[in-house]
Amino acid sequence: MKNIDLDELPKYMSANALLVDVRLPSEYVKNHLKGAINMPYTNVLSMLKNYPKDTPIIVYCSLGHQSKRVGNMLVSLGYTNVYNLNNVSAKKDYRNW
Repeated sequence: MKNIDLDELPKYMSANALLVDVRLPSEYVKNHLKGAINMPYTNVLSMLKNYPKDTPIIVYCSLGHQSKRVGNMLVSLGYTNVYNLNNVSAKKDYRNW
């Protein structure tokens, strides 16, 4: 799993990466990055099972702890293009990304 920063995100999104917010729905509703889908860490595996294992997947949460765990888990299950988005909490307004 590779760590990427917010300034790299447009490059990955233009390559049709799946942007996954692994926080709980109540956190996602308050603020999230444009284009992100909510797959809470508690059931992200069941939600991703229909995606090919080479799908570019960018995971994030507020501080990076949950997304790092989810990303490592995905890699251990054979997903080959997994990225952890760093410094999301530093972005003042997620909705306007």
